[in-house]
Amino acid sequence: MKKVLLAAAFLAGSSVAALADVGAGLVGNTVTLTGPEGAVTQIYYPDASTTEVKLPDGSTATGTWRVDGNKICTVTGENPETCTAAIEEAPSVGSSGTIEGEQGNVEWQVSEGKAF
Repeated sequence: MKKVLLAAAFLAGSSVAALADVGAGLVGNTVTLTGPEGAVTQIYYPDASTTEVKLPDGSTATGTWRVDGNKICTVTGENPETCTAAIEEAPSVGSSGTIEGEQGNVEWQVSEGKAF
């Protein structure tokens, strides 16, 4: 479930124009995370409070998310809530980036609609 915890962390490296609601560009869209070993996790944000997650093994999980000031906080399955670092610029369809982590870099990309 390590990859699921990246759901909150992916936005920490975002750099697009600052917006009042850092989560607005996620609603109705999918974030694809590709880990350092090539494992892919996809997170769909159907509305302003829930997520659907497709894990690298093909299984799915549900969760919740919320905006807390300039952070995005998520809970997936039985995992505890995790929040991003402060986001200066909101992600939107077409935005992408890299999160540098202790276990290697994770690439992220926001795509329109549900991608799985």
